[in-house]
Amino acid sequence: MFCALVLATGCASSSPETSPVSQPPSAVQSPSTSATPSASAAPSPGIRALAVDYLAIARPANRRLDVEFDGFGDHSRDDLAIADADLRAEAATELHFDRQLSRIPFPVAIAFLAWEIIRANQGRIALTRREARSTSIAELRSFAKRHQAANAAVEDKVRAIRKALGLPPPSTS
Repeated sequence: MFCALVLATGCASSSPETSPVSQPPSAVQSPSTSATPSASAAPSPGIRALAVDYLAIARPANRRLDVEFDGFGDHSRDDLAIADADLRAEAATELHFDRQLSRIPFPVAIAFLAWEIIRANQGRIALTRREARSTSIAELRSFAKRHQAANAAVEDKVRAIRKALGLPPPSTS
């Protein structure tokens, strides 16, 4: 299961062809089909370098999230305190990923996709933090469908940015 992460900080580029991910869509031009690499065209060297940067933050975040999700799955049945700690760890990993993602100087169209990941992740992190304040196992488990929907929303955005970066779709577990 792939999960991405929250809170945007400024992008470190001031060149006109890049845009801070932390800006809302109104401040970032809408992605155009010509700005996003097509499935049949090989990505440019610049896009390939950005894909490497993206994977450098996504892979370790995914590994941490897999461990945290597995721990939560185990603990959510019988240990509220540890399950809550697993959820707080998930939120922290997601937040760290989002901060790193926001610093990659993507071209405008891809920056918009990254901003969408961050925005979807902000919703997921807020839900995860509410979930971590559960006072019973039953309350904790009542979040399952909402959390799955939040995960799916982030994963949908991740597929889009990976396609724009010329990467294969994420593997699911």
